[in-house]
Amino acid sequence: MKQLLLVCKETYLRQVKSWAFLLMVLSPFLFLFFSVGIGYLTGSSAANTDKVAIVLSDNSLKDSFKGIDDTTLRYETQAAAKKARKDEKISGYVMVDSSASVLEATYHSDTSLSDTTKGQFLQALGILQSQFNMAQADLNPDQVATLGQQPKFKENISKTGDLEKAGKYITFFGLTMIMYFVIITYASSTAQEIASEKGTKIMEVIFSSVPANLYFYGRILGIFAVITTHLGIYALGGVLIYHFLPQLGMSQNLMDTVKPMLDTVIDHLDWSMLFFAIFGILLYVVLAALCGSLVVRVEDVNKAVQPVIYIVIVGFIGAITLGQQGQDNILLTIGSYLPFISSFFMPIRLINGYAGNWEALLSLLFLVVTAVVATFYIGKSYAGLILQTDDIGLLKSLKRGLNHK
Repeated sequence: MKQLLLVCKETYLRQVKSWAFLLMVLSPFLFLFFSVGIGYLTGSSAANTDKVAIVLSDNSLKDSFKGIDDTTLRYETQAAAKKARKDEKISGYVMVDSSASVLEATYHSDTSLSDTTKGQFLQALGILQSQFNMAQADLNPDQVATLGQQPKFKENISKTGDLEKAGKYITFFGLTMIMYFVIITYASSTAQEIASEKGTKIMEVIFSSVPANLYFYGRILGIFAVITTHLGIYALGGVLIYHFLPQLGMSQNLMDTVKPMLDTVIDHLDWSMLFFAIFGILLYVVLAALCGSLVVRVEDVNKAVQPVIYIVIVGFIGAITLGQQGQDNILLTIGSYLPFISSFFMPIRLINGYAGNWEALLSLLFLVVTAVVATFYIGKSYAGLILQTDDIGLLKSLKRGLNHK
C-alpha cells in the first residue's frame, strides 16, 4: 500500500504542478473574470452618458419618478440639464410641467428613449394625472377609494413550464459537455504519459522494487486524483459564483432570470450522476492507459487511442441526439446499461424522468464492476504490456501483453 500511495503522490504532484494543468483549470475563470471586468468597466464609463435627467416644475413630485430605469433626478433646472447634456454627462432630459391641469412632459435628446424607460415614464405620468383629476373633481373619500382600486395579477409558474424545460436542457448539455471534454483531455494525456515510459530501462528498475500491478494502480489513482482536483475546483468556483451573483454587476432584471434558471439546473442534479461521471471517467482513463502501453513509438499514441475516442464520441453524440427527442426509446434505454456509454446515457434518462432509482442503480452497478475488473485485469498484465518493445501491431501486442502474468 505504501508503494502504491508513493506512485500516486508522484503522479499527482507532477501533473498538478505543471503549467499546462494550471492554465487548463484557470482558463474558464480568467475568461469569466475578464468578461465581467470589461463589462463592468464599459458599463461604468457609459453609465453617466446613458442617463436621462428629469427636470420638474414642482419638486414635490420627484418621488413619483423614482425607480425609473436609466434616470437621474439631480438637475433641478432646465438650464442645468442643458449644460449637463452639452458636457455629455447625460444623454437627454425630460421636462415635466405640472403648472396646468394637464401634465406636459417633453423629452430633449439626440436619441430616442428605450421602450422600457418610456413605458415607465408614461406609467408614472398616468398615475400623477389621475391624482390631479381626482383632486380637481372634488370627490368624496368613498368615490376616491373606488376610483383607486387596482386589478390583481398573480403568477403561478408550473414546474413543467418553459423554465423547467430550459433547466433540463442546460443540465443535459452541461453534464454531457463536461464529461466529453474531461474524458477527451485526460484520455489523451494518460495515453501519452504511459507511452513515454514504455521501453525505457528505468521501468525495469522500477519494477524490480515496485510490483508492476501496484505501479499501474498508483498511476491510475494519481491521474484520477488530478481529475478529481480539476472538477473539484470547478465545483467550488461554481458555488462561489452562484452565491456572489449579486456582486457581479448584474442588473436586477437579469438576476431575476438567471438565478431561477440556476436553481432549476441544480434541482435536476443528484449524487447518482456524480458516480456515473466518476466511474465513467475511470473506465476511459484505464482504457487510454492500455492503449498507451501498446505503442512502441510515442508518436503512435494518437492512433492507438483512437478506439477510445470513438467510443466517447458515440456516447456524446448519441446522448445529445437521443436525449432531445422528448421521449424514451429503445436505443437510449439499451445504451444506458452499456458500461462504456452508460455514463452519458443514464444521466440523460434521469434528467428527463425516463428512469427510476432501481434502473440507475443497476446501470451504475454494471459500470462499477466493468471499471474495477478492467483496472485489475490490465494491472495484472501491465508488466507484459509496458516492457514489450517489438513492433508487431496493436492487436498482437495486446494479445501478448494480456497473456503475460
